[in-house]
Amino acid sequence: MLKRFKQEQGFTLIEVLAAMLILAIVALAFTAYFSNALTFSKSNQNKTIMSNLARSAVVYMQKQDFDRLEAYFNSFSPEITSQTFASCGTSSPGACAFADIFDDGSTDVITAVLSPSVNGIDYRIVITHQSELAKSDAEGGNLLLPITATIRPISAGKSSLGADEVTVEGYVNAKVIR
Repeated sequence: MLKRFKQEQGFTLIEVLAAMLILAIVALAFTAYFSNALTFSKSNQNKTIMSNLARSAVVYMQKQDFDRLEAYFNSFSPEITSQTFASCGTSSPGACAFADIFDDGSTDVITAVLSPSVNGIDYRIVITHQSELAKSDAEGGNLLLPITATIRPISAGKSSLGADEVTVEGYVNAKVIR
């Protein structure tokens, strides 16, 4: 039996190199997989951030005066951006006449809500009235104001692939049904 163990030579250099080559190919495949998973994870993280910021903007708008907000959308503009009320003074015409929509009377909060910055990325949120979804008064249209919040990074492509824009829909309810 001892004689049998003495005749074993072990692995040859060719066998070791072939095994290392196979191991390297498998490791390369796993590296590509993990690289793609990291990119996908980052993209989903940015979509989640953008979705949460848009939801936050919709919730903020839902807390505002329904009648004044509806009057703004119907008579002035179907959109509200961070720039809409940025240059308002006490007697400015146009959109500034509706600056009292917001509970605290200050436009600083709406500017901050619609221009957030997270993880070094600046975003821009646009609140839009969905007039095509508005219903007649008989169908309860005088109680619900359909809006969307669309968010996108200010620097295109900075948030990563697939996260260039997120839209969240919601309704502003009249005070009688809140």
